[in-house]
This record gives sequence, C-alpha cells and structure tokens, in this order.
Amino acid sequence: MSIEHIAVIVLAAEVVVMVSARVGTERRHRAHAEGSGPAPRPREDLTLVPAALYGIAAAATAAGALTLSVEPTVDALATVAMFGVLLPAFTADAVLRLSTRGGRRAVTPGLRGLAATVAATGGLVSAGLV
Repeated sequence: MSIEHIAVIVLAAEVVVMVSARVGTERRHRAHAEGSGPAPRPREDLTLVPAALYGIAAAATAAGALTLSVEPTVDALATVAMFGVLLPAFTADAVLRLSTRGGRRAVTPGLRGLAATVAATGGLVSAGLV
C-alpha cells in the first residue's frame, strides 16, 4: 500500500468524523426546535475551528511536503491547502465536538492532545495526495 492509498483512507475517515459531528449538531438543533430537547450550546458549529488546529495541520503538511519533495505548483499548493490544512483541522475540531457533545468546558488537556494528534496526522498523510 502506497502513501497515496493511506492518504485517501485518512481523507475518507476525516469526512466520516466530520459528518458524524455535523449530524449530532443538527440532531440537537432539530430536537430543540421540536420542543423535545434543550437549547443547543452557543458556538456549537464546526466552522469555528481554533486557530491552533490550523497551525498544527499546516506545520504537519509542510513537513510532509518537504519529506516527499512536493513541487510548489499552484495545483499542488491548492491541494495541500485543502486536504492538508482545512480537512485535518475541521476533523480535529469535530473530534472535540463529538467527545464533549459540543461543551467547551468539557475539553480537557487530553482531548486537546487528541485533537492536535488528529490534525497533525491528517496533515502529514495528506501530503501523499500531491
């Protein structure tokens, strides 16, 4: 199995985690709208990803791209930015949302470390797509 195969598998796993977190968020919003659940927590949206996760994913992607000697073309940079920075950071944020059910107070240092690991792993492996 090549690095490209592993990168595609990681990408598929990232999408599954993000969709799972989104479905959970929408389920809570729907339950509240129907009157059968509590109000959703403020800022419970996956688009509000902490800047640190973007930085971790970007650094890991850059390290992976340097290791694989990726040519700096516009297409390669766009692919790396999308699959190496955005998706891993969104996935790491989705892991935090799933593990804490959207509560910011429930985030522990261990969960922050897990999110950083997810962002770094996704960033490193995604360089293989280029």
